Amino acid sequence: MRKLLLAIAYIFSACSSSEEERAHSCPGEYIYRLTSDTPLEINPYISKPKPLYPWQSDTSASNGLKSITKEYFRCKGFSLNPPKVIKSPEGKETARYTDCGGCQKHSLSVRNKKEYIFPILLELVNHIQTVTKKQVIITSGHRCPDHNSYIDPSPQNSGSKHLIGAACDFYIKGLEAHPEVAVKIIQEFYRNDARYQKQKEYQEFRRFEKATNVATHPWLNKEVFIKLFKANEGRDEDNRHSYPYICLQVRFDRERNVPLTFTWTDAQNYLRK
Repeated sequence: MRKLLLAIAYIFSACSSSEEERAHSCPGEYIYRLTSDTPLEINPYISKPKPLYPWQSDTSASNGLKSITKEYFRCKGFSLNPPKVIKSPEGKETARYTDCGGCQKHSLSVRNKKEYIFPILLELVNHIQTVTKKQVIITSGHRCPDHNSYIDPSPQNSGSKHLIGAACDFYIKGLEAHPEVAVKIIQEFYRNDARYQKQKEYQEFRRFEKATNVATHPWLNKEVFIKLFKANEGRDEDNRHSYPYICLQVRFDRERNVPLTFTWTDAQNYLRK
């Protein structure tokens, strides 16, 4: 046993001496400095709090709820969602749709080189929060073309105003079973707001009697179109909840003072990251 320990010690001492010899044999290099050189001064580290996102810092003055900003409208696509395959009655694949990467991969719709959501949408959903003192949950705001097709590849959905930041789906937390409350608040908003006094086309809502994908006839005035989806209607990847919900769409572009129409050029106007 003693001989074994001596042999191990000899091996380690040989390795150590060979490493030392190798270190001494390596060529060195001098470091030259000018007489005017001075050590680099490093400012002391100052800890700063992490900046808040807009929706974390901005709150509704009347009830303390967080105000809804355009950040709530970002596309909810997810690249790990499985492909959606469309098959013919014979079982042959006719189309395949993949989801986008969501807000990690692209911006909101862009207008005048800035991310843009139509201001009336933000104004109305925040007004609903103020009146009800309950949180409005935005389930679908802006959708990029990939996410829009993934949700609903039908031709009727190809011109969705979600593509241009002119539509949003939502429900009111705590009033999930009563979406008609939101409809009434929106109508009263136009009747009571001083900006719309003596403007009959804004104050009066009429029912849209043509066939749609909802059982309840929608409401519309000059600026907005309101659809009410019941609990068994409009289920998709964005609206996987079991609640009735409202889809609010913009009909009139205040900024350009023209009726708002969907164009594919506008739908493609967003930034890829």
